[in-house]
Amino acid sequence: MKKLIDISRTISNNAVTYPGDMELNHSSFCEINQDSQCSITTLGNWSTHFLTHIDPPLHFIKGGKSISDIDINRFCGEVKVIEVDSDIIQKEHLTNHILKSGVSIFFKTHNSDIATDAPFCKDHVYISAEAAEYIVECGINMVGIDYLSVDRFGDEDYPVHYTLLNNNILILEGIILKDVKPGDYRFYAFPLKIKNGDGSPTRAMLETL
Repeated sequence: MKKLIDISRTISNNAVTYPGDMELNHSSFCEINQDSQCSITTLGNWSTHFLTHIDPPLHFIKGGKSISDIDINRFCGEVKVIEVDSDIIQKEHLTNHILKSGVSIFFKTHNSDIATDAPFCKDHVYISAEAAEYIVECGINMVGIDYLSVDRFGDEDYPVHYTLLNNNILILEGIILKDVKPGDYRFYAFPLKIKNGDGSPTRAMLETL
């Protein structure tokens, strides 16, 4: 029987954010009591790139497609979850897999073992520039990784972001794959429809086949 697997991070004030980003502000505006008939929560000081989120080309490419420009069908489809037992995702981790054009790939790494409320890990697993170039050659639709960036922390050239986004490959960051077995799935990762959006928080999930 098919089932859905939630691979999204939970929005909370103690969730880790990327260094330099605004801290999450999740607070109550009103609660049900004698003075209020309903509960309302405020979500303040958020950027478009926190926790589980999608990067469209506009995030790094001037004049690139925004979230609202992208065909909605690109936010769901076939995906291959690839497990990498290494500190860096290299080209050789991909070449022994059959990667069809138009499918997506999500990387399961040691990152998924990091608690979502733990301090930011500067030594997180990331994608190499050579692997990103190979992903472009394969015609991949979307690349997902189980931490807050596909690039090495501190590399201000952002080679992976530029390589993927310049070739119209979407990036899904901040997923959690700890309890997910490598293999083939169907994925759903729909962003908010933000006009001229350079990114969007996303509720991401996998569906077993």
